Amino acid sequence: MKIIFFIISFLIVSIVYGQENYRGIIADQQNDELPGVKIQNLNNKKLSRTSIDGVFTIQAAVNDTIEFTFSFYDTLRVIAGKEIQLNGSNRLTMRYETQEMGEVMIIKKRMADFNVGFMPPIKGVRLNTGTNSIIELENLSGAKSTGNAREMYAKVPGLNIWENDGAGIQIGIGGRGLSPKRTANFNTRQNGYDISADALGYPESYYTPPIEALKSIEIIRGSAALQFGTQFGGLLNFEILEPVKHTPFEFTTRNTVGGYGYFSTFNRISGTHKRMFYQAYHQYKRGDGYRDNSQFYQHQAFAQIGYYLNENWTVSAEFTHMNYVTKQAGGLTDLGFAEDPRQSIRDRNWFAVDWNLLAVKSTYEINKSITLDIRAFGMMSNRRTIGFLGKITQTDLGGNREMIYSDFMNGGVEARFMKKYSWFKNEEGNTAKVKGALLIGARVYQGETQTRQGTAADGDDANFMFIHPDDVEGSSFVYPSINQAFFAENMFFVGEKWRFNLGMRLENISTSSEGFYKQYVVHPLNFDTLMVNRVNDSNTVARTVPLFGAGVSYKAGKNSSLYTNITQNYRAINFTDIRVTNPNVVVDPNMKDEYGFTSELGFRGLLKDIMIYDLSAFYIFYGDKIGLAPKPKTVKKERTNIGDAQNYGLEAFAEIDWLKLGSKRRNWSLNTFVNASYINANYITSKEPNYIGNKVEYVSTFMVKSGISSTFKSWTLKIQGSFNSPQFSDASNAIEPSGDAVIGEVPAYYVFDFSGSYKFKKYFQVEFGVNNFTNASYFTRRATGYPGPGILPSDGVSGYVTLQFKFAK
Repeated sequence: MKIIFFIISFLIVSIVYGQENYRGIIADQQNDELPGVKIQNLNNKKLSRTSIDGVFTIQAAVNDTIEFTFSFYDTLRVIAGKEIQLNGSNRLTMRYETQEMGEVMIIKKRMADFNVGFMPPIKGVRLNTGTNSIIELENLSGAKSTGNAREMYAKVPGLNIWENDGAGIQIGIGGRGLSPKRTANFNTRQNGYDISADALGYPESYYTPPIEALKSIEIIRGSAALQFGTQFGGLLNFEILEPVKHTPFEFTTRNTVGGYGYFSTFNRISGTHKRMFYQAYHQYKRGDGYRDNSQFYQHQAFAQIGYYLNENWTVSAEFTHMNYVTKQAGGLTDLGFAEDPRQSIRDRNWFAVDWNLLAVKSTYEINKSITLDIRAFGMMSNRRTIGFLGKITQTDLGGNREMIYSDFMNGGVEARFMKKYSWFKNEEGNTAKVKGALLIGARVYQGETQTRQGTAADGDDANFMFIHPDDVEGSSFVYPSINQAFFAENMFFVGEKWRFNLGMRLENISTSSEGFYKQYVVHPLNFDTLMVNRVNDSNTVARTVPLFGAGVSYKAGKNSSLYTNITQNYRAINFTDIRVTNPNVVVDPNMKDEYGFTSELGFRGLLKDIMIYDLSAFYIFYGDKIGLAPKPKTVKKERTNIGDAQNYGLEAFAEIDWLKLGSKRRNWSLNTFVNASYINANYITSKEPNYIGNKVEYVSTFMVKSGISSTFKSWTLKIQGSFNSPQFSDASNAIEPSGDAVIGEVPAYYVFDFSGSYKFKKYFQVEFGVNNFTNASYFTRRATGYPGPGILPSDGVSGYVTLQFKFAK
């Protein structure tokens, strides 16, 4: 027994002491370090991953086989003691998969040098085709604390931006001639799950994550957008920074002061310990606002915790909370705006939002070619408005105010299954004539919105209480919605140059409304109420909508491609708009869903790492477009299906680093970018003959953003200009403004911004800038209701300074 015990002990000791920690760095063909590479010793089954700097450590004995795997890269196998040594100076290179090499190279370089790029064909459990942009925010210069959309989205062509919120609390963008109202024409998501009020009945978002918390912003348009929904605008996805992988604790604080009493503090902790990763942040901002009666405060908080069940299976949970209260300065008439855009004639209007999101995600890499992703999400939120809703030409004489209170609840589950495959391999089995990926997914979603409108207490404070909560004076409705969807997308690569994709989506949608509204009979002389009629109303609409899309891409050069695609679109009516009483607007009770299609042709690429470019032409058919127009034989405006519209145009983006034109490498850069679009959007049919040929509302025919930036050692400086040509605010294309300023032209405007930063060698960074440094007086929107009605002036000149401190254990 002693001999046997000695032999076993000797073998154990030999095995233990035969194992050594091999260290090194993993990089790609461009010599950039790769974080998160999966490492496995095929002999002892030990597992590891590279740090954020590409550093790896793995236990192995001499002659053990060590395998390195990473998405979009060929698997790498090396022999311990032969191809890697114990001295720790190992630097290994992983090569891009042949079919995806060009576009992965493009995106990596663009991220590093231009802060904008195009997504690879396959990313996680998503397929990316057609027009897509990814905005990398880490080194992007601009007013991040206030989320200045002019600067953040400056390099995405075709976006029209509403700029009546200088604090970045709520974003409003629309693309290719689509309305910017609360970004409702995009399927808006955070980390891949819904964040809007109701994806079907009310796809507007009152929540926007802080730019300081984001890694990137993704915009996908074209046929690939069918994976995410039916919207004409496509996908807008906010990617929150991932927890740091190289340390168990990292702390970041960013504190900003700016004009008009602005202050913001953003604080984040993050880390990874063994198999667990986590992060949490909180942002608080407050200010007095550019105009009188515009003070606000906002809290945002986010927490994430996750766990690697094994090297192939990750689970995580995320919770988001946001609340804010802001005083609404109201709208102005054209004369009032010309006299003083900072004035306010409403001092009792308030707006408040409370937003809560919960998401649970599971991603399982079954093997190198099969991945299953499941995410469940839910939301419980509300919005409250209180004030005087009368026309801006009416004086607020005090007394009781009008209040609208909406509760939003929704939840859903979305599952995605991706299978990569290869066909027609050669005899050696090394290469295939056709490679591809099949994505299959399903989604179940249910939402419910409750909206009440009635009389609230007088005064001038933010007292969101109905006088008669059990029997409101205006209306009370419940809007349930149910949705089941199935989608499939197939992308296949033929040879080295061609890529094809086919997609479909089947939507089953049921939207309903049930409740009551009150009609008042008023004496024409003394305005006394003679009679009140309570009208009960209910409505249910169920429909099944099949949608299809297809695209082709041709690799014209090493780093360039030509692409085209076409996809169907669909947008359900917003029931929440139908029964909310607005003294300035009536709603057509016979409104129908909108439908249509989008097609595009484009050419994009990278020229020798010197210039990035994207040129595209698009055509959108928009059937039964809903908009605002004067109601015949009345003084009111009507929200109705105006008719069929077409949006077509050209988009162009290019950025060049002038100093790379020389052969000598320099430690500074000088970049110029131009982002220009031409959009012709007009009505081709209408029930109102006078509208045929008219321009679609809130579409600038020409939009240009251009800037010049330079980096030298630790300094970054940038100047940017933005131009929008005139826009119409309604389908009648009225140039002369109405007396209440709800209808009329939105004039052309120019805006210039300056920003800069300085990075210290360790811990600290300073950012600074001046937005609208020429103090241009302009507006981008005429509101029909909250936060107007009337002209909503954009902010004048405003400066800011941000101090960042980052510490890692």
